[in-house]
Amino acid sequence: MKPISRRAPCVFFLLAALLALAACETRPPLRPEVAKPEPPAAATVKTAELAEQAGEFVLAAREYEALAKQAMPPQRQHYALKAVESLIKAGQAREAREQLRGIDLARLDSAFQARKQILEAQLAALEGRPDETLRLLTQAEKTPNLNPALIAEIYRVRALAEVTLDRPFSAVKSLIAREKVIVAREDVTRNQQELWQILATLSRTQLDQELKATRDAALAGWLDLAIAALENAGSRAALANAIDGWRKSHIGHPASDDFLKSVARPRPGQIGRVDRITLLLPLTSEYAQAAAAVRDGFLAMDTANRNPDKPKVSVVDTGADPARILAAYETAVKDGAQLIVGPLGLEAVDNIVRKTGLEVPTLLLSHATDDIDASKTVFQFGLPPEQEATQVAERAWLDGHRQAAVLYPASAWGRRMQTAFVGAWQRLGGIVVAEQDYLLDQSDYTDPVKRLLNIAQSEARKDRIESVVKMKLKFEARPREDINFIFLATDPRHARLIKPQLSYHRASRVPVYTTSHVFTGRGDPNLDTDLDGILFPDMPWMLVGDGRVAELRKLLQPGWPHAHSGLDRLFALGVDAYAVIPHLNRLSSENAVRFGGVTSGLSLGRGGRLHRQLLWAQFRKGVPVLVDTFFRHKGQFDIDTDAPAARPGG
Repeated sequence: MKPISRRAPCVFFLLAALLALAACETRPPLRPEVAKPEPPAAATVKTAELAEQAGEFVLAAREYEALAKQAMPPQRQHYALKAVESLIKAGQAREAREQLRGIDLARLDSAFQARKQILEAQLAALEGRPDETLRLLTQAEKTPNLNPALIAEIYRVRALAEVTLDRPFSAVKSLIAREKVIVAREDVTRNQQELWQILATLSRTQLDQELKATRDAALAGWLDLAIAALENAGSRAALANAIDGWRKSHIGHPASDDFLKSVARPRPGQIGRVDRITLLLPLTSEYAQAAAAVRDGFLAMDTANRNPDKPKVSVVDTGADPARILAAYETAVKDGAQLIVGPLGLEAVDNIVRKTGLEVPTLLLSHATDDIDASKTVFQFGLPPEQEATQVAERAWLDGHRQAAVLYPASAWGRRMQTAFVGAWQRLGGIVVAEQDYLLDQSDYTDPVKRLLNIAQSEARKDRIESVVKMKLKFEARPREDINFIFLATDPRHARLIKPQLSYHRASRVPVYTTSHVFTGRGDPNLDTDLDGILFPDMPWMLVGDGRVAELRKLLQPGWPHAHSGLDRLFALGVDAYAVIPHLNRLSSENAVRFGGVTSGLSLGRGGRLHRQLLWAQFRKGVPVLVDTFFRHKGQFDIDTDAPAARPGG
């Protein structure tokens, strides 16, 4: 036996150390913020309330959950129920139901049980089951010794369900009853404004018929007021005189002075009667196809609207120069437009917001860069990709993920998506462990994928080890283990190239989330099998093939030359821009009212911005399959082709 060389142990231990290093180095170097993130600051009620006010309901839910963990019963259950309430406002039915199921109300008073039943009723309403909503509310009503606040909430939720069931007068009666259990002056006025928004969507025929049938003095007074407002909507002076006359003939009616003043002069953010709408679009520009799709969706709804009292719609071409929008807007105002829809495009919208007085109510078709004066009646509706990136962050957080990797194109759009996602993710408390861009003009994305997964670094270190030990090592790189999911900002072509690369590099089990830009709208299982597993949000118009959406497609799309051309989402934008108008005043209320359109569930946030709550789907065998199936219900959609495009506002 040969003696062991003195150098051999050194080589052996060196080799062992290097091999150990090679085995471990697929994991990234530990960074303090990744390995041991700083604990979040103690949640406060104020931060939760501010998140609610900002319309960031998932963030509010997270704050209330944190408060619940810190508190002792019954405060623990109180904050847990508040978290569920915020999730409902966010449209997150699945998560809300799971959390509600886990709240232990044993040994607590009956008021907590009633609160839970009311939340279950709201969930049923969100899921398009208004009959179940009413059943649950009836149960909650039987709770002994209910406090006035809970009784008031029961009436409010009942009114929302009645509206969904197309029983507006039952909804009005619920709000009349609600007023009897609320005392604060501002709450009474707000309740009456809610009631008024329902009456404001009804025709003269409907109001007259109910007036003849009712024996309820309070309801009769409200109906008389709605008829008077309808008859005198064309003149502010005539309307004021009509309201004075109504006061004298309805002495003792509960309508408050504050409310009646708001009827005579609509408060900021409210739309009055609309008889003329002007649609401003760049029909002769580089955006001509997009503009035409929006126009066609808007006019398709107008054609389908069978109400003889609907407004007259005019379409104005704003041309290729965004500066022309100013003259077009002012001309529309001079010509008597009572509502302006448009313009389309960020630059044109910014020109309007910065350089005009916004004299009439306006529904912008893109989101403005700057904040808008709250005194102006301006609403912002569009398809900003940043909203989708934010929803990806919220969905991933609710799915239980906490550490994200981001892969995005090296383009202006890609950087917008990366910035929006990272900002939303970090506000929720999530950690971004890796970010990597990629070039759009490539056909092979091995390098950016390997860099994202730390495989490139692993292979480089293996090469250095081999150069030291002067031998080939048996080596198999593994992806980093600190990634819970990947946010992939991409389009269909690049997704088909990148997703297989992720799988090849042993990241097939890492969930991949992206936006609607991954889906062309035309199912192609043979081509899209490479996308299997990818989760993405999109509008009902693109994902739902039955129920009310199918009915609307059949009604609206005949003769539209661009169906399934990639412009479908813009056509749907035009559909909802028309359909949402009579609901804008209701959306302006403080009760998180939602409008179920073909683009999404719409709610109103700060600055008049309409937020879209999209559906979620996942590619399976090359076909998008809905994850949120409750939106199939017919009652989830509020589009009514018998409704006027606008009514007197409150």
